[in-house]
Amino acid sequence: MKKLICFVFPITTLLGQINYTGSIKPGNMYRLSDQSEISLPFRLGEQEVGYSLGDFEIKTNSALEYRWSNNENEFQLREAYLMWYPSWGEVKVGKQIHAWGAVDGNNPTDNLNPYDYYYMFLPGAERKVGTVSGSLKYYWNDWQFEGVFIPEHEGNRFPFGETAFPLDFPMSAPKLMDEEPGSEFGFRLQSTLGSSDFSISYFDGRDRSFSKVGITDSIPSFFYRNTSVLGFDLVSFIGDFTNRFEIGYFSTENNAESNMKTLNDASYIQFTGQVEYSTENDIMFSLQIIGSQISEINGTMTKDEFQPGMGTPFASFTDLGLSFSLSANYLDDALELMGNTFIDLKDSQSMLGVSAKYSPMDNWKLNLSISKFMGEEGTQFHNMEDFSHLKVGLEYHF
Repeated sequence: MKKLICFVFPITTLLGQINYTGSIKPGNMYRLSDQSEISLPFRLGEQEVGYSLGDFEIKTNSALEYRWSNNENEFQLREAYLMWYPSWGEVKVGKQIHAWGAVDGNNPTDNLNPYDYYYMFLPGAERKVGTVSGSLKYYWNDWQFEGVFIPEHEGNRFPFGETAFPLDFPMSAPKLMDEEPGSEFGFRLQSTLGSSDFSISYFDGRDRSFSKVGITDSIPSFFYRNTSVLGFDLVSFIGDFTNRFEIGYFSTENNAESNMKTLNDASYIQFTGQVEYSTENDIMFSLQIIGSQISEINGTMTKDEFQPGMGTPFASFTDLGLSFSLSANYLDDALELMGNTFIDLKDSQSMLGVSAKYSPMDNWKLNLSISKFMGEEGTQFHNMEDFSHLKVGLEYHF
């Protein structure tokens, strides 16, 4: 009997353990104005596969992007990385999506990954692009240190030439000034203070969005500026309220070579405050204040012309905005109802959304949502009014 156990154990260890999960999510979007189809790509299917063996683990996250109008499809390997779990922490190497910050979604300090603007209105990691990088976490008592190295910069994925997309992007990407991509790095220190969790972070890299930085031979020059971010975030609990706060100080420099620079350097601040409360009947309320302010700008460019190249995308809509959401589950969690709104506290523009998700049986879910954009002429949401839409979808999880 002992011989049999000794023989089986190495085989089990050698084989390791494979786990997988995925979903198929057909759906479509229709304008509220005339019920016409909004033809944009979406993730029709997603799958995560993991393989673990001892202290090592391999993880992949892939998706099939599809567009109904022309049957266009593209396979995307969003993540593929190796993990090692030594006694003192965690090491990851490969294509991965990182998560920094404390608030939900609108994180000024979370700049390690570029954004995919096709999915800008999705939460968290769903709107990020994975990049090849290495990360290390070291645990010591109540302290956690994390270091990240990115060997090559990668910018946001923009929807160039998409007439159906609500934001004003050009038909094609502008020619960027010839420059080596360069490497990036960051570190984060986390700990606890009483009943609160906090972290301090630093990131040094290049902007995720390109910017106009000067004039070369009478032609506008575009470039990814060098930017560093010093960040702080905090999570605390007061009674039944969960409080989250996050702030980032950005220092950006135009080191591109052009005949006439419109910007030399600048600094700006972005912050987000969030309060959450759950009632006795499990209705969740969440309130966010999102703000940004330009501290200093040097060059011929004015503050109105300056565009941040890092930080939360919603900071580009307004200098001060308020986001409010509530959600509740009914019928033994088979039905989820949610409402959310975003209001610009400085300009007259706002967004309103409602959604319902119903699971008639295990692994199946029906989705229905409505998004409405409103704004005075000259605001971003005014340009998005025709993008107000109804979205319907079906999900199967396996």
